[in-house]
Amino acid sequence: MLSTVECYNAWSNTYDSDGNILQLLDDDAFNEIVQPYLNDNYQNSTIPICCELGCGTGRNTIKILNAGWSIIALDVSTSMITKAQQRVKQFQQQQQNSSISWMIHDLNSDNELSIDDSSIDAITSTLVLEHIVSLNEFFKIIYRLLKKNNHSWAFITAMHPNMYQAGSQASFIDETTGQKLCGVSFDHSIEDIIETATKSNLILIKYMEKGIENEEHANKLGYRAKKWIGINIHASFLFKIKNN
Repeated sequence: MLSTVECYNAWSNTYDSDGNILQLLDDDAFNEIVQPYLNDNYQNSTIPICCELGCGTGRNTIKILNAGWSIIALDVSTSMITKAQQRVKQFQQQQQNSSISWMIHDLNSDNELSIDDSSIDAITSTLVLEHIVSLNEFFKIIYRLLKKNNHSWAFITAMHPNMYQAGSQASFIDETTGQKLCGVSFDHSIEDIIETATKSNLILIKYMEKGIENEEHANKLGYRAKKWIGINIHASFLFKIKNN
């Protein structure tokens, strides 16, 4: 069992190419739920700021930048952020006006995240919850960072507990040894996620589950999808600030 840092530093070289079906479902959920919010852009001249809690290799970073937002992208893994920076550099050669800052930060540490209170318009955190020790502390961070208005929002995705209960967790095959490696994971129930967010003054606006619909869908996603036919394996949450 590897630490989260060790896991993703080692996984970074193949993370985008190893046929991870959760990433594919995650992309679908992001495009369906988040993209309209990004495109809306508040209909004003102020450039909104999105904070990515776990930017990974930059899969979503490019989408957010392309919508005209500024980004604070953070991750616990220097290797993953390096991959994201390479991806963004290619994008910025075409889009000169994009604005992004990078941070290395462990969301499970006692060190406070050095971002001002109520300074962020939106937060995205995709496929990160599995590695979060305390949901309470995680959602406290989200509430602290978000602007306290009717426009700010947070989009969170997670591996569905169905996968964890079936013995699956974040893992990959090491290129050198051929060994299956796993990071430290925590099984958070859907109910606990929603309840903890609610206690942090966040309201659930949309909840969506995605799975492998049928054999045709599995074939489209790849061979690793076949064992999950008929099972929901991905969960998405859209939260907004609770009005007092």
